[in-house]
Amino acid sequence: MIDDRPALAEGRARHPAEGYDPQPVLEVRGLAKRFFGTLALDHVDLSVARGEIHALIGENGAGKSTLIKILAGIHPADSGEIRLGGVLVQPHLHEPPISFVHQDLGLVDELSVGENVALVTGFPRRNRLIDWNRVWSRTREIYAAMEIAAPDPRALVGTLGAAGRALLGIVRGLARPNALVVLDEPTAALPEPDAQHLFAVLRTLRANGKSVIYVTHRLNELFGLADRVSVLRDGRLVRSAAIGDVTPSELVQHMLGREVGMAEAPPAAARQSRPLLAVKSLWIGRRGPIDFEVARGEVVALVGLQGAGQEMIGRAVFGACRPDSGEIWLDGVKLGENESIPERVARGVALLAADRGRESAFPGMSVRENILPSPSVTGEAGWQFVSPARERRDVAKRLERFDVRPRDPGALIDWLSGGNQQKVFVGRWLGSKAQLFIMEEPTAGVDIGAKFAIHGLLRDTAAKGASVLIVSSDFEEVAGLCDRALVIGRGQIVAELHRGDLSVDRLIACSSLGLQQPAQA
Repeated sequence: MIDDRPALAEGRARHPAEGYDPQPVLEVRGLAKRFFGTLALDHVDLSVARGEIHALIGENGAGKSTLIKILAGIHPADSGEIRLGGVLVQPHLHEPPISFVHQDLGLVDELSVGENVALVTGFPRRNRLIDWNRVWSRTREIYAAMEIAAPDPRALVGTLGAAGRALLGIVRGLARPNALVVLDEPTAALPEPDAQHLFAVLRTLRANGKSVIYVTHRLNELFGLADRVSVLRDGRLVRSAAIGDVTPSELVQHMLGREVGMAEAPPAAARQSRPLLAVKSLWIGRRGPIDFEVARGEVVALVGLQGAGQEMIGRAVFGACRPDSGEIWLDGVKLGENESIPERVARGVALLAADRGRESAFPGMSVRENILPSPSVTGEAGWQFVSPARERRDVAKRLERFDVRPRDPGALIDWLSGGNQQKVFVGRWLGSKAQLFIMEEPTAGVDIGAKFAIHGLLRDTAAKGASVLIVSSDFEEVAGLCDRALVIGRGQIVAELHRGDLSVDRLIACSSLGLQQPAQA
């Protein structure tokens, strides 16, 4: 069942009557939008008060993205009105005074961190030329004002990791002086401590009178953070309430229109004892040693804070990075040190990458081409003839099994929402003949219904004798999904938590051990 304890966001959410101006900064009345006959927004009313953090939740396809894109001026509304500070506005005709941090962040990889910030805040000039020293120093100042450690402002954004990119997108969006900020899945790529720090920044903004529309699929982080929550389902507003008047399980029921239970992990007795994966004395980038095993039928997590090193362990097993030393054994066979990724795939190792946009997707190609990009995914030799009819049947089954919407194999992958793209990439691997599935952030950015579905599929996969290795910074997901969690700190395993001891609080406490500074002599 859903855990109704508000576990992630610290602090107490205020009741709407406490401490902020009830005059709305945003009023949406009767907003409607159709796409090719489909009613994406069905006369939605929404009000956001000054100094309020207003959560907006719903499944993928519920209408959240459409509402945000109308506010951003990307799409015009078919009917209805939008008022900012009581003034009627038409965002598609005039840029509204709203800051947006979209899920795809909108960063330019080929430009530096400072240049990406200046694209929003403006380029300072001296004698009509860009003052680059001021660009770099102002970027540091903006990060410092939010008490976030700044990367080198001259570094190219393309060199940043997922968490660094997410923080840059958030910092850039919050740097604008607008009274209303819209955050779309801001913590999807953030480790827990960075997410908690973002919550503190948002509370400070709220105290200074800014309003926030906060879009997320992680329901528990709303409690202690948001003041109000609005739920969209099938384009309609089905509930809007003070956060103190609802529980996570009630929100799930409003989102789905039904009650959904959390699937339980299989009992330990059902898992086979012989390890499928054995990692022995592994050193990566002078970090280590790492020793662990994963049995058939087990779901095991490698979890830690940003920079702890868990990502590189999973990628070393997949062959995407070379360890300095150590051994990796799969089903009793020692893997070669110089084996390529295709050779590891042929051995039955699969990797779902965390950065789906840059590492999983084939932009400009169809859903069919993305779900079956290579014969090796289905365990066939590259030279074998592939029957088009059989391929169509296989793709149709996967789209049905993984509830990909739309069910159109010819649709471009770019047209799908982030959550449905993720289901395509999960379906790519879980429909294969692999025996070890390495899943990096498997449910990042997907809605609550898809999250439960993916969890169930991962457990079913393990129950059939495969091994699942979750690489994650989502402590809530690890606590609810995994049989064991190996907490990584400074490139070493600092704790091992089994099912009975696996909780968000324990994961946070144990992961912090890996970042403690050594005592001074």
